[in-house]
Amino acid sequence: MATTLSSNLTLPVSPAAAYEMVTDPAYLEAVAIATGGNNVEVSVTPTDDGGAVMVSRRSLPADLPSYAKAVVGDTLRLTETRSFGAAAADGSRDGRVSVTIEGAPITIEGPLELRPTADGSIVLISADIKAAIPFVGGKLEQFALEQMQRFLRREQTLALERLA
Repeated sequence: MATTLSSNLTLPVSPAAAYEMVTDPAYLEAVAIATGGNNVEVSVTPTDDGGAVMVSRRSLPADLPSYAKAVVGDTLRLTETRSFGAAAADGSRDGRVSVTIEGAPITIEGPLELRPTADGSIVLISADIKAAIPFVGGKLEQFALEQMQRFLRREQTLALERLA
């Protein structure tokens, strides 16, 4: 069983400008730090089709419930990978997002979309959160969902501040 994360990043700029921002290493580093990350490492690798793969690694304090802290320890080492393919004629792009946490039997992965809107663009995330832990897996998935939603809300705020 999995828990589904559905979120979006609404941006008052064209898909091309949104893509430029979300693939900027300085933006990715700022997001990692704003969400509590330490020891941040960011890379952006262009792909042959005009897309990119963005990888952000960071450590986070494990501010977790006791049932989860027993599994992962005092610090989380998180790797987030986002990728986008080539732009369509309207600037939209399809991609993937995945998040892994070292030493934790939990995965977060799913589609990532960049779409034009009447007011700019939107980045849509729809990921499955799966924890392979008997008895407490559902609780851990719910906790991960809440944390990811909090991180994405912070990213929305940061993105709008950068675009202001």
